[in-house]
Amino acid sequence: MPRLYGPGHFTEDPYSQIVSPHGIPVDDLVAVLQKEIRRSRIDNAVLAAYEMFTTSADVAQHLWRRLRLIAVEDVWMGLPLGPVLIDVLHRNFNATPGGDWMMACHAVRLLASAPKDRTSSEHADWVAAKVALGEALVEVPDYAHCVHTRAGQELGHGLMQWWDNGAQVRDELPSADHRYREELIEIHRRDEAENGTAQYE
Repeated sequence: MPRLYGPGHFTEDPYSQIVSPHGIPVDDLVAVLQKEIRRSRIDNAVLAAYEMFTTSADVAQHLWRRLRLIAVEDVWMGLPLGPVLIDVLHRNFNATPGGDWMMACHAVRLLASAPKDRTSSEHADWVAAKVALGEALVEVPDYAHCVHTRAGQELGHGLMQWWDNGAQVRDELPSADHRYREELIEIHRRDEAENGTAQYE
């Protein structure tokens, strides 16, 4: 019986059939790139990236797809703006005919030197596995049934119910400035008092 989890057979990966100018399979280069970034081994990670860059234009773009993934899967809170920075560097790379290698080198160095955090990857895989096993499913709490949903409107919930429940936040920024909120709530309160909560009569 085949395993339930993990990647497909290597024959399903077209990059397992492509080799670099120095005869290294591209799927091996991808594995080296990601494992070396995880271990903060900058030099070998950059060498793996360069071997991908010099293989073909398609493999160079595959390098960037992997770097975008690594920014989330392996680095995440170690560099919260990492995905944005990788996207900008990729755009700069593409702006040069044939690609600007220095942009790719910088992206690899950025990720390899950052603190690592794999918790988003772990959480994503956990959710997919638990839902597939029938052991977890999203809950729909009562406070989700606000004026923005069919169920909430059918219950007669209006904006005042939303202010009391749906607009609640946890871990709010201590310096949040609510100077407009009280006036806005009063406007909504008057509207509901005069016109009710129904969107359409």
